[in-house]
Amino acid sequence: MKLVFYGAGNMAQAIFKGIINSKKLKSHDIYLTNKSNEEALKNFAEELGVEYSYDDEKLLQDADYVFLGSKPYDFEKVAQRIQPFISENNRFISIMAGLPINYIQEQLQVENPIARIMPNTNAQVGHSVTGISFSGNFGPKSKEEVIDLVNAFGSVIEVNEDHLHQVTAITGSGPAFLYHVFEQYVKAGTDLGLGKDQVEESIKNLIIGTSKMIERSDLSMEQLRKNITSKGGTTQAGLNALSQHDIEAIFKDCLNAAVQRSVELSKNEDN
Repeated sequence: MKLVFYGAGNMAQAIFKGIINSKKLKSHDIYLTNKSNEEALKNFAEELGVEYSYDDEKLLQDADYVFLGSKPYDFEKVAQRIQPFISENNRFISIMAGLPINYIQEQLQVENPIARIMPNTNAQVGHSVTGISFSGNFGPKSKEEVIDLVNAFGSVIEVNEDHLHQVTAITGSGPAFLYHVFEQYVKAGTDLGLGKDQVEESIKNLIIGTSKMIERSDLSMEQLRKNITSKGGTTQAGLNALSQHDIEAIFKDCLNAAVQRSVELSKNEDN
């Protein structure tokens, strides 16, 4: 199986590194290209053993799956460039936020099968939660192949394309939202008088341990929280302080803003 990546940014890197780490494919079956940063491609070739090229005809020849990972505003130029070399066997997988399948087909001027996926950067460690939608002409066998590829770097949620906006907000952007929360936790911990290095290391291990508890337990997160909250204890005191702030509203606003922006991007490109 030959995979081609148009764009080698953070998300594309997370995907092809995740696939390589899973040993689903040999690294030399993966081809990379980008807008102009050949030095980055050389580094990937040396580090990972992948191939790279700026020859679109060579890249698309016999390519089973072509990952579209350019910046959304660059896609029109990419589509114009590659359109003459697209063949019937090329199936496309878009990781471009906000660009609908019908818009991608219009720009490519083809009716080839197209999937949209919304992974997150946890793909690099094999734990992405990836939303996926397929065009109507995506065959069952091809769907299985794509889902198998995506499973190589995490788990899959298949949804209608309209629901990818919500997946984008919850899981696509989710790591950044959680990192931001952890940043504030580090700052607050440092303000208590401990050294920043001590606090960062402690919270890093706290996050890892808590994640493993969630992974290994059959209990809900609500119940896990209750299990360590003694009446009148320190945990209860901290939770009481948190309850003075509308945490639920904060996260609703955060996710709704991300959903709205995804919808706006979709409409801008679709009109």
